[in-house]
Amino acid sequence: MKIIIFSAVIFLSITATAASRVTPVNEKVRKTFNEVFSNASTPAWNVSGDYYEASFVNASVKTRALFDSKGRLVQTIRYYTENGLPSNVLYKVKQKYAQKEVCGVIEITNSAGINYRIVLKDDKKYMHINADTNGETETVAVYARGDK
Repeated sequence: MKIIIFSAVIFLSITATAASRVTPVNEKVRKTFNEVFSNASTPAWNVSGDYYEASFVNASVKTRALFDSKGRLVQTIRYYTENGLPSNVLYKVKQKYAQKEVCGVIEITNSAGINYRIVLKDDKKYMHINADTNGETETVAVYARGDK
């Protein structure tokens, strides 16, 4: 019984310490974040070198945004289902991969443009493809399903 109580106290101490740490975010970054993502839920911040990353939910979409130390938005990564894809991209994916189901989409936006990383599946395989804003696709990887 003492071991259980001791373990619980240690766990709660570690949890409280981790929760009390607030990542300092410079004012330029915070200002840009609030301008661009005014409807976002409370962000969780991480700092790596001169970059600040915010993880949050915006319009029911999980989002990560990367800012430089001058407050410039460098990249966004959004996670959603096929319903979030632009119609032309979804149409071309459904046309080319008609026998596959879209499992998820990762949208990456940066200075190179917008790229969609899409996970498809059928009865036997998972497939990762990349698509651009025109709906042009390329297969990145194919995996045998381990759940079948």
